[in-house]
Amino acid sequence: RHTRLQGDWSSDVCSSDLVVIIVLGWTRAHWLLRTFSVIALVFSVVAAFTVVNQTFDYYPTLARLLGKDAANFTNLPQLKAIRTQVRETGKLPAQGSTIAINIPGTISKFNTGQAFVYLPPAWFKNPEPQLPVIELIAGIPGEPSDWTRAGYADSTSTAFADAHHGVSPILVIPDNNGNAQDTECSNSVLGNAETYLVKDVPNFMQANFNAAIGKHSLAAAGLSDGGTCASLLSLRNPQVFQTFGDYSGYASPTYLNDDEQQTIAQLYGGSKAIYEAHNPVALLTGKQYPGLAGWFTAGQSDPQPLAAAQQLAALAKKTGMQVCLTTPPGDHSFAFWSVAFKDSLPWMSWRLGLTPPPKDVPADCKPPVP
Repeated sequence: RHTRLQGDWSSDVCSSDLVVIIVLGWTRAHWLLRTFSVIALVFSVVAAFTVVNQTFDYYPTLARLLGKDAANFTNLPQLKAIRTQVRETGKLPAQGSTIAINIPGTISKFNTGQAFVYLPPAWFKNPEPQLPVIELIAGIPGEPSDWTRAGYADSTSTAFADAHHGVSPILVIPDNNGNAQDTECSNSVLGNAETYLVKDVPNFMQANFNAAIGKHSLAAAGLSDGGTCASLLSLRNPQVFQTFGDYSGYASPTYLNDDEQQTIAQLYGGSKAIYEAHNPVALLTGKQYPGLAGWFTAGQSDPQPLAAAQQLAALAKKTGMQVCLTTPPGDHSFAFWSVAFKDSLPWMSWRLGLTPPPKDVPADCKPPVP
C-alpha cells in the first residue's frame, strides 16, 4: 500500500518471482544466461515502477525521479543570506524556500525523521511577520517530501503568494509516523504521534520560524490516509486546528490494510472506546463544532474515499461547522491531490486570517464563503 493506494501490483509480484528464479539458478547458469537474467530483472523492476508511477504520479518529472524534492530547496545558511539580502535591498525573493529540518519530540518523546518547511517570500520581510501555518500530512507509506516532490505544495504556495504580495501560509510537513509504519496520527502503543503533531510541531514553528500559532492560526490538511489524520486531529483538538482539509481520506482510522478489529488491537490496545475516540465518524456524530471548518474532496474514480467524503461532509454539516465539499473527476493520485491543495489553499488562507475571502471557491460550501 502506498498512501493506502489502490491499484494493480501484479508487476511487483512478477518481479519477486523473477528474483527467486534468478537466485536459485544463478550458480549453475552459463554467463550468457546470467547476463540475460540481470537484464530481465532490470526490465521487470522498471515495468513495475512504471505501472505504479503511471497510476499514482509519484514521480511526475524526470527531475523529481532523480532527487529534486522541491522547487527551491535551501538550507539554514542560505535562508539567513536571503533574509540579509532582503533587508539590504527591500526586495522580496521571487519564490519561497523549502528546507529539511529535524523537529524534536520535546513533549511527546516521539522519534521522527526530517520534516519539510516551506517559507513564502513574505517570511523574509523586516520586521519578521507572524504567518499562520498549515500542517500537511503525507499518506501511508509516505514521507514529507511527497507533498513537494509529487504534490507541488511549495510551487502552489509560491504561485498563491505571487498574487498576494508575497504572502502565503507557512507549510510544515512533519514525519507523522516516525519509526512506526502507521500511527494514524494517534497516541498509541507506537508512540505519541498526536501529541507530536498538536504540540511539538506548532511550538517548534513558533520558536524557530516566528509562526503564529494562536487561535485560527493553524490548519491541518492531508492526502489519503493523511486526510483521515487531518480530520481527526482537528476534531480531537478544535482549540488548535480550527480548519482542516481532507483530500481523499477515509471515514475511519485503519492500521495499514487491517480491518477494524485488527486496527483496534494493533493501535488502541484492544479498546473499542479509544478507537471510537479517534474515529471521525464517531467524532462527528451528535456533537457540535461551531468554530471549525472542513474541506472534503475525493475523485469520482476513487470509490472508498468518495463515499467517505460524502459521509463525513453530511455529518459535519449537522455540527455547525462550515463544510466545503467537492467531488471532481479524478482518482487516488498525486495529480489529483496537487489540484485539491491548489483549490483549497485560498479558502484555508482566508480561514487563517491571512488573505481576503476568495471570490470563486471550487466547492459547495455551507454556509457559503462571504
